[in-house]
Amino acid sequence: MTPITKPVAIIALAVLLAACASAPTEGPSRAEADSQIPVPNSEYRRLLAEARGLSFTLDFDALRRAYSESEEYNPHGGIRLTGLPEAYQSVEQANYERCLRYVDEVLGNNYMSLEAHMIGVVCSGRSAEHDREDLHRYMVEGLMDSIERSGDGRTQESAYHTITTSELRAFVRLKGLEVLEQSIVYDQQGVYDKMQVRDPESGVEYPLFFNVSQQFAHSVENESASLE
Repeated sequence: MTPITKPVAIIALAVLLAACASAPTEGPSRAEADSQIPVPNSEYRRLLAEARGLSFTLDFDALRRAYSESEEYNPHGGIRLTGLPEAYQSVEQANYERCLRYVDEVLGNNYMSLEAHMIGVVCSGRSAEHDREDLHRYMVEGLMDSIERSGDGRTQESAYHTITTSELRAFVRLKGLEVLEQSIVYDQQGVYDKMQVRDPESGVEYPLFFNVSQQFAHSVENESASLE
């Protein structure tokens, strides 16, 4: 597997180590998370099998779209799954074997977690598990490329399209950007997460827009259903 050579790669992944202190809070128990995972025979499952096989022809745009339309879709994308906070903590403690166990736990429930694959690159690399590092890099590169092709993030009209909160957060971290402010804005086209970010190397600050209509709509639908 050819390693990631874009700005996404080694320097951006190193930012993860500095971000460990802001890891998300722990979610539901493993048993609760497992009980929420259906395994239907779907287009998403077909494409996911290709991803697990490191297919060189996999369309990551189609994979992300199929996931967001599947019964397995989680708009949080990993934040509320047990294992992700512990994986971050393990990186901070340089306990890479423990880290990989928790990465496995997250990916067992949600293989589309960009954050988990991002952490997996760091921990498998530090553990000299090179085949596994290739697997995680494959997913990081494919998911990041798909997001980057969706826009440039500089305006609402050209916003990046992200399908989970976890995906959005990992994207910003992999870009090595510091988030200064964050707010939700709306227009007739959708819902956007507006982030004021700073490039630590140049000191330049600018707004970055993410179209989060997909996860917002899904959350609203779930809340409405729970009130019926």
